[in-house]
Amino acid sequence: MTADVETPRQTYSILLLASDGSPAMDATIQMAHLLAARDHARVHVVTAVEPLPMVTPEGNLPFTSEVEQSRRAALEKQVLDQLARVAPESRDWAVRQIDGHPDVTIVRMAHEAGAGLIVLGLGEHGMVDRWFGGETALRVLRLADVPVLAVSPSADRLPERVLVAMDFSETSERALAAALPLLGAGAKITMAHVVPRDISMGVWPAWDDAYENAVKASFAELRGRLKIPASMAAEELVLYGDPARELLTQAERMKADLIVTGTHGHNIVARALLGRVSTKLIRGAQCSVFILPPEMRAS
Repeated sequence: MTADVETPRQTYSILLLASDGSPAMDATIQMAHLLAARDHARVHVVTAVEPLPMVTPEGNLPFTSEVEQSRRAALEKQVLDQLARVAPESRDWAVRQIDGHPDVTIVRMAHEAGAGLIVLGLGEHGMVDRWFGGETALRVLRLADVPVLAVSPSADRLPERVLVAMDFSETSERALAAALPLLGAGAKITMAHVVPRDISMGVWPAWDDAYENAVKASFAELRGRLKIPASMAAEELVLYGDPARELLTQAERMKADLIVTGTHGHNIVARALLGRVSTKLIRGAQCSVFILPPEMRAS
């Protein structure tokens, strides 16, 4: 079903792109380039210069200032060469090296640049890439107060097949609204509600029927509030079982380009845990993931 209400498409005017110059970041840079070219957005590129130990573990050889300068120069060249290769139009992008760990650095620079969206790499799913790709994304999400787009290394276009985790909370609705500016023309949006396992056991059929009717009513109310461009199609889907597992399976089944979800909670514990579903999606998704943080920066 296609939404029949056309609304002005909002965009992100400032993007913060995090890159370390590695080949795994090519798709992330390309995604930022596609968004910037379409929406005339400004892009700020940041790369974190992590602190080195005072001595080498092999022979207690001190790292001199010359070694540090050489390391910085090599990193800068690597990032600039990558930008020129992947997105030649990026010559106007602001590029900065900042001292510190990647997660803190990325979030701090997003604040300083006034960025409305953080774009970073999702990483592959090997051990090394999981820790230095997806795990960095998770740490950024725990600190960020703007949406985060974690781009899959296989992404080569703006998202067209989109799976939205919908629990009918305000957070999930806002996540969908915040993701709309990232989608390609003619995108197909699948809004999926996952019935928790304890509800779908079939022990109380009458209660299951009541829940099913409530879900249908919630989808109907949601459609009345949605502002999906008329050029995009939207459909509803009900799944049963573990939310993260079902969403990941459905994303693979429909060959999704993007999974959209929000996170709940406004306290430090909720931020630390981030949410089991969001964490599993970041760690397990084969496509890009868009996550709305629990607290958004005041505009």
